[in-house]
Amino acid sequence: MEQNIIERNFVVSFLLGLGVIMMMAFVGERLAIGLLEYGVPYGEWIGVGVGAIAVFIAFAAVYTRFDSVYGDRL
Repeated sequence: MEQNIIERNFVVSFLLGLGVIMMMAFVGERLAIGLLEYGVPYGEWIGVGVGAIAVFIAFAAVYTRFDSVYGDRL
């Protein structure tokens, strides 16, 4: 079976990982700012944690769906 382009090419894999990390930071920051505006205690920590986890779960779901096209390798 062929590998998908992300697993085949190190540069693409690195850039995708960097992009996911950047989105985790961005969404976490936006959510933290929103929670702080509402006066939520520990809003910074909660926002960053929840935002990062939400982006990671969304990426994992999309990537699993994308990778399933290349066959079952389990």
